[in-house]
Amino acid sequence: MKNGKFSLGIIGLSDRGMYFGGNDFMVAGNCYLTCVCDILPDLVKGAVEVFGDSVTGYTDVDEFLKHPDLDAVIVATNDKTHAEIAVKVLKAKKHLYLEKPMAQTIEDCDRIIDAWEGSDAVFLVGLELRYCTLMQDVKKIIDRGDIGRIIIGTVVDNVSVGGNYYFHGPKRKKEYIKSLILEKGTHSLDLANWLIGDSPKKVYASGGLDVFGGTEAENKECVGCERANSCEYYRNQTTFFVDYGVKTETTKDMCVYSKACEVSDNSLVIVDYEHGARICYMECHFTPEYSREFMFTGDKGKLTAFYNNEQDFKIMVWKRHEDKPVYYYPKKMNDSGGHGGGDYGIIKEFSNLVLKNKPCMVGIRGARDSAAIAIAAFESEESGMPVMIPKGKISDLSLI
Repeated sequence: MKNGKFSLGIIGLSDRGMYFGGNDFMVAGNCYLTCVCDILPDLVKGAVEVFGDSVTGYTDVDEFLKHPDLDAVIVATNDKTHAEIAVKVLKAKKHLYLEKPMAQTIEDCDRIIDAWEGSDAVFLVGLELRYCTLMQDVKKIIDRGDIGRIIIGTVVDNVSVGGNYYFHGPKRKKEYIKSLILEKGTHSLDLANWLIGDSPKKVYASGGLDVFGGTEAENKECVGCERANSCEYYRNQTTFFVDYGVKTETTKDMCVYSKACEVSDNSLVIVDYEHGARICYMECHFTPEYSREFMFTGDKGKLTAFYNNEQDFKIMVWKRHEDKPVYYYPKKMNDSGGHGGGDYGIIKEFSNLVLKNKPCMVGIRGARDSAAIAIAAFESEESGMPVMIPKGKISDLSLI
């Protein structure tokens, strides 16, 4: 550390990694960027050009981790590499901010937790929606007992951008992301686990590929397509931006109606929790709106909450035996960070913990549990049967 700031490195230099390097970590964290890494030399070269010559570029993770005075690492690589790289970072005794999902198998989630033992590291998984003002307020309302013990709930992910984000590229393939519930839904599933304060035990899921996919050739692209002027999912690479204001780095825009598409574009998931609560989770990638909706009913009342990136936040609490509900409108964050201000909040948390230099895993059971629900949902969709979730070694509910 230098002058009260810690040094930071980034592994994975596509959209999310570049976003962190140029935005919230530099603003919210008391840190400075010292090195970057990606297996693609062109991405490394481009990142160094953006971040400056003081930043060293690597194409090998092991060499990256040997960089002098490296304190903390962001891992923003593709999902299937999370476990291998996270274990290496923790064994190198570096503080770790790991983008969600934690891993693509429950066994790998547990392997990462095992690697943390003795690392003397701060370890967070990037489930930043816990830190947006809406969910902070929802958590306070539930914890003070306004609706009592949560018994049943519904969580909905409305993903209007599903066609643009996922079905144009590698994320339409099971081998790459396993499922969109794991790639996308772990945010909302983590919030359900956190708000209920419990771990899942059984999952049943049903889903389908009902809008995207089809009979077009596997290698068909938007460029040169005869339906470019009429297809609502035609994507002009030069004008498409992700929701953090960063232009996409996708080099090819594959047809969303290709037979290469195989992940479900809509799913329903039923989750039973260890202490009796249950929820239904719905994820849809062709809705007109981009938002999240939450409904929880307890033995004393009901709570609903609305989330979108524009921060039109709203909470309704209706207690039993009262004539009308009470509405709350959580504060908007003025920063430009994504996820309704959640990016800024989780980065601030990570930075403060690193500066305290106290080994900890904040929210790690919740990260494992949200990934476990998504993984079990994938298996249930494939088999048509309910799937039991094995208990992890972490039994402390305070770590949810």
